[in-house]
Amino acid sequence: MTSGTAASSLAERRNAMAYRNGLLMKVAWAGAASVFIAVLLLWPGGSDAQEGRGPKGKLSNPQAELLTFLTPPGVDKSFDAIDANKLHGYVREQAAISLRYRDAGNQFWGRIAGMPSGTETQNWIKEKFKAIGVPYETVSISAAADYPKSWGIDVTSNGKAIHLKSAFPLIDFPETAGPLTADRDLDVVWVSLGQESDFLGKDVRGKLVVIYSIPTPSVLIQSSMWMESVGRAQKGGAAAILVDVAIPGNMQYVSHLNGGRVRDTKTPIFTIGDEDGRAIEQMNAAAKGVGLKAHVRWDVGHYPDLKQDIVIGKLPGMTDENIVMVAHTDGFFEGAADNGAGTAAMLGTAEYFAKMPKEKRRRTLYFVALLDHHSGDRGSKWLHDNFQSVFAKTAMIVNSEHVAVLHSVLDRRWGSNDLPSLVATNAYEPSWWGVYGSDRLASTIAHGLATFGVPTQRPQGGSAGEAANVQFDAPSFYLDNKGTFYHTDSDTPDKIPASGLKNVVQAFSKIYEDVNMLDLKDLQAPPSSRPGGANLSSSR
Repeated sequence: MTSGTAASSLAERRNAMAYRNGLLMKVAWAGAASVFIAVLLLWPGGSDAQEGRGPKGKLSNPQAELLTFLTPPGVDKSFDAIDANKLHGYVREQAAISLRYRDAGNQFWGRIAGMPSGTETQNWIKEKFKAIGVPYETVSISAAADYPKSWGIDVTSNGKAIHLKSAFPLIDFPETAGPLTADRDLDVVWVSLGQESDFLGKDVRGKLVVIYSIPTPSVLIQSSMWMESVGRAQKGGAAAILVDVAIPGNMQYVSHLNGGRVRDTKTPIFTIGDEDGRAIEQMNAAAKGVGLKAHVRWDVGHYPDLKQDIVIGKLPGMTDENIVMVAHTDGFFEGAADNGAGTAAMLGTAEYFAKMPKEKRRRTLYFVALLDHHSGDRGSKWLHDNFQSVFAKTAMIVNSEHVAVLHSVLDRRWGSNDLPSLVATNAYEPSWWGVYGSDRLASTIAHGLATFGVPTQRPQGGSAGEAANVQFDAPSFYLDNKGTFYHTDSDTPDKIPASGLKNVVQAFSKIYEDVNMLDLKDLQAPPSSRPGGANLSSSR
């Protein structure tokens, strides 16, 4: 190449680079101008449309479709026959039992062990087993209990009164409140979050203490527990405690406050919804923290002769080995997630295998409906005491509890200063899960859940729930959601996705079939991991 040619080529390259750089500069300036114009249009006053002088757009009305996890390629298509709408119908029918009990005039309502709603629930289970072809037997045990019959709280200041519509007693109120019947007038003290600084300079002895509590994400775990606010009020001598659960709205709650209070101190404790709590706070602020009064009353009924049925469905298999599924059928309020969904999933799993010839069932399948999870767990204790011969040859115990509920988020209208509200999404909440057994069993279960898109927390953990008394009697597995609507009067059938129920039953059924490919020795936990004196307490 000659020097002239080289110089010419260099000049051409320089011209090309200059042209390209110039073009890029023009594009960059054009992009910046577009962004600037867009900002002007979006900024208040930046366009006639934004100022209301021109047309505004309007979002369309259809909602997002609920997520549905389809059967993946290579997986047995028989799982597709599971009927999502039928499963959701089971949830609605259980909720209807609760509503009938409420409408009969019961302030403490739901599907309650020993009460007419509990009896109706177990009779309903028997009818469903009969309809789907699952033979069953019934065992009757005690359901003796104390239950709140009625209660009420009114707060007054400067001639104004608030009746707390959302007030509801703690789950073990009869054991911890003191007298079974009371009618008291008390001074009111607002202590905000109830941290140590919030109690400075405040005399709470003999008074009603109101605590603002942050749910994380439900009443099962909340700040009044892990900040020790309730225990602090008890140690200060509070005559009663009112916990404002800061979830938008005015839901009623049946709360635990496990770990947040002094167990050996008798204190009546109630929860309230945030609208009622906000009304008290505003009244307290207007009165500058002085002069609030409360009228608090309650009446607890003593029921020593109640009975409950344990309903045990059984599908014989080809061997003397077993798989046992349990689900508690009781529930507070409508109890759609807790535990209408878990009960529906148990029935759906039973129906899937009831349609299968006995020759295809390697192991005998038990489906056990227990009624008093929320009032003593006597059903699961009976199972622990009386099923040891079954558990000795059991491949897996499964707890079906709170298995499918729609996820919600806290949000507000975009661009507004509205109070946040719970907004439904088209996704499902992840559940706690846990496996006692071999790593091979745990992997089989994890794969079955993932195959049908059942969401769980990534690590294992949480409460075994209804299975707590039997989880170490044989290899076991639990699925247990305790999200926003746990133990609330908003735990209604519309929160339960039919497609999610179907996916859970598909996953359970696949897990059963995969486990039936394995021998007992492949499923059992190593001896070193078997607890000697395991703590069998459960979080209800």
